[in-house]
Amino acid sequence: MGDITRRGLAGLALAALPAGAGAADALAALNITENPFGPSAAARAALAKAVTHVEHYPHAEEAALMAVIAKANGVTPAHVAISTGALEPLAMMSSFWTKGGVQLAPALTYDTHISYAARVGQQARRVAMAPDQQIDFAAMTRSLGPDVQLSYVCNPNNPTGLLADRTALRSFCIHAARFAPVIVDEAFIDMCLDPAAESAVDLVREGHDVIVVGTFSKSYALAAVRIGYCIAQPERARAIRMLLAPSRNGPGLSAATVSYRDMDYLAASNRAMEQGRQILYRACETVKIPYLRSHGSYVWANFGTAQTIKRLETEGVMLRLFTGAGPGWARAAVADPNAMAHFARVLPKVMAA
Repeated sequence: MGDITRRGLAGLALAALPAGAGAADALAALNITENPFGPSAAARAALAKAVTHVEHYPHAEEAALMAVIAKANGVTPAHVAISTGALEPLAMMSSFWTKGGVQLAPALTYDTHISYAARVGQQARRVAMAPDQQIDFAAMTRSLGPDVQLSYVCNPNNPTGLLADRTALRSFCIHAARFAPVIVDEAFIDMCLDPAAESAVDLVREGHDVIVVGTFSKSYALAAVRIGYCIAQPERARAIRMLLAPSRNGPGLSAATVSYRDMDYLAASNRAMEQGRQILYRACETVKIPYLRSHGSYVWANFGTAQTIKRLETEGVMLRLFTGAGPGWARAAVADPNAMAHFARVLPKVMAA
């Protein structure tokens, strides 16, 4: 596996792979999108320091993170809301802001928050994908109407890993925001070659009713401390804060503050992530199954049938299925190198069965 291992990224002092960690220990990670290469040295140091004063509510730490995110994105702290991961604001907006109407979303996308809202009676309108599995923004636009209370787009899309066409995304957002708020979920945006160019934050700066949602769980490898954020018009950011619990994870806030836009760390982590994707690509190419090239920490591939996916499970390989997917399609996450090596070994046997 070369320098994809955590020890191979020791130049950034990422956590070393635990001694004795074997394939069976890590295989479940292929159905979960995490950054297996660990947080930055600065983030770990901030965590260690912060746990020595957890008796205090972290109001100052939250304000510090808001200021860092605001400065990096050319907005004010009033444009920023801090959350417990990205799912918290997504679920709350979906549940509270779609009453009496629907949330508009692509048929194939991250939709845990939509399922959460459905449990409390909220409705969604799902729009079919384009033939290439891209979000069909023309169809999304045609689906807008007075009943749409919220629109949702994920970029890069999860599970496909595809980046939206920049012009089409912005045109849709500007038009849809005249009807209702538009969420652009950028959980994986910092894995792109040029996050600033792909991000929709410029639409917020221009005054559009767009809410950019981000997280420190993916690129920054801080999944366990649950810190996310929203960037929106100040009145929207204020409304989001009213939906959320008033206090965060103090050590997580400290780690997030030193992590955000740490370009050296992101460059090294993204190189390792690309190596992981290449392993998954080669495994798919070996057995000649279709897959999409990804900008996220996962690869979307067609394993043929549900039975094949179940056979992989019997070999200890867990994949993630999605509502709205074609038969046989599943998402495989970049994971511990041992886990990906095991996947590459067993896939030919399973496909030949």
